[in-house]
Parts: sequence; C-alpha cells; structure tokens
Amino acid sequence: MKKRSLHFIVFLILLIVSCKDDTPVKSCSAKPTVSAGDDQILVDATTATLNGTTSETKGTWSILEGQGGEIHSGSPVVFTGKLKYSYKLKWESTNDCGTASDEVIITFNASCGANQTVTKMAENMHWIQQSCFRIVGSSYTIYTDPNSITQKDIADIILISHPHEDHYSAANIDKITGPNTIIIAPEGVVYTGTFGKRVNLTPGQEYEAFGCIKIKAVPAYNITKTSFHAKSSNWVGYLISINGVTIYHAGDTELIPEMKNFTCDIALLPLGQTYTFNTVEDAAQAAKDVKAKLAIPMHFGLYEGTEANAVTFKNLLNGVIPVEIKVKGQ
Repeated sequence: MKKRSLHFIVFLILLIVSCKDDTPVKSCSAKPTVSAGDDQILVDATTATLNGTTSETKGTWSILEGQGGEIHSGSPVVFTGKLKYSYKLKWESTNDCGTASDEVIITFNASCGANQTVTKMAENMHWIQQSCFRIVGSSYTIYTDPNSITQKDIADIILISHPHEDHYSAANIDKITGPNTIIIAPEGVVYTGTFGKRVNLTPGQEYEAFGCIKIKAVPAYNITKTSFHAKSSNWVGYLISINGVTIYHAGDTELIPEMKNFTCDIALLPLGQTYTFNTVEDAAQAAKDVKAKLAIPMHFGLYEGTEANAVTFKNLLNGVIPVEIKVKGQ
C-alpha cells in the first residue's frame, strides 16, 4: 500500500513538471521615458499641435485643468480650446514596469490690439465707486479695487492695492472673477474663490500678463497718518501699461517722494483727505509729479471727500493737466 502511494506521488510530481509553462517571463528595467513637449503660448489661436513622445509605441493624452478643451486624435494629435483660456494636459505611457507621465500648459491668448490714444483709453475707463475702475482694453478687461459691483462680469485681471474693506471685498470679487482671472495683490490679501492665477507683488515688482499688459507695483503709504497705511505694510499702487497707454492707480497714499520717479499718461488720484492726501492741493501736486497727461479723481463721495473737492482739483490743474471727473456707476 505504501509502495502504491509512493508511486502515485511520484506520478503527480512528474505530471506537474510536464505541465509547467515554459513561456519566458518578461523582464522589466524601467518605466517609459516620456515628454509632453514644451509649454505653448499662442496668440489669436485656439488650436495647438501636441508633441508628446514616449520610448514605447504609444501614449495617451488627457485634460487635467481648463474648460471647453478637446483632444483630437490623429497624426499629429491636435488640441482645441477657448481664446483667453489656459489648459493643463497630461501625456502618459505604460509598459510592464508601470506608467510614466508628463504635463504641458497650453495657453490661448488674445492679442492686446492696437495702441490707443489717451483720450480713447479714458473713454473706456469706468469709475464704479471709491477706487474701483473697470478698464476696458481692446481685448482685456481690468478691474481695480472692486467695490460696489452690481453686475456680473468676467475680469481678465483684478488689481487690489491693499486689504481694507473698501478696496478688497470677496463678495465683490465673486461677481467679476472666472476660471482664468488673474488676481494681482500684495501679500495679506487672501481670496479663496474661483480664479485662474494669483500674483503677489510688492513695491518695485512687475508682472506681464497675456504677453502684452505690464503691471508694476509702486509704493503707496502715509507719511503723517501712518496708522492707516504704513510704509512697512508694503501696500501698493499700480502702473498699468495697456494698448500703449500707462495708467497710474495710486491706491491709498499721501504725497510721497517716489511719485517723482513715476511717469504715466493717466493718473487716478484719491481726493479723500482723512485717509489719503492731506489736501486736494497735494492730489494736484501728485498729478504734476507723475507727469500725467490726464488726471481722474477717485476715492471721494463715499466715506470722505466730496464732489466739490473734485471741482477744486480740476480748477487747481486748469491749464496744466486736463482733468476728467467721472460719473459713478458700472
């Protein structure tokens, strides 16, 4: 009996060995080598050729971020999106060792368009309230210090000078921001809503948006009323260059010596004398210091400053610098 059992066991062993798969096991040395290609910025176009490469025979594309984009298979692979939108795409490839991937950013910018005259640009600047303006360029719309926004809109750029509630309001920003809006502000301004990109600027720093709009942060502070806007806070005004015109948005500031180093075409200057310039005369001097070709008063008629101050401002600059007093409203 034992002999038969032993023979049976030997038989099973031989059977298992004979049934063993002799197919060689594939060895793996590394995941694929992949590249999604260089980031692309295209102007006045909504189609891009994708340049993904892999050490394997094939790979796949997918969209990670961005609205309204579509990948079209073929040779070459083509991606289409929306003008003034940015997209993040992923290229990946797989072998026996695993999957490797790489990412690329595709941006479809609109050109800024032809240069405008100072007069034409001023016509396209709408004073909403306090220091809030809607500046409409040929292709892009800029809002400054959103306040008293009553209508939904999509800003391409939002500039915030400092975090005081009459200059920074999340509720107001919510009405004008979108998935590709660029928010530019000093550190300390925290917004958690929907937007495309956040840029922190301190005095002296610059940023170029969409390849054609230059934003430079400049100092804005109080010399005598330092409890309101201390120089150490690094809050800012802005020099905005768009369509060949440079606009100076002063933010909340007194007459500071740095203004003599600025040059602008249009100066937006605050007339409230409690928190900003000490006098309307100081505001008029600021227009001269920054060598403005046109001055527009702001920051009056809400908490401080009056329409009469705006008339005084205009009279002080009569024959020196033209002054346009805007009517409030979006």
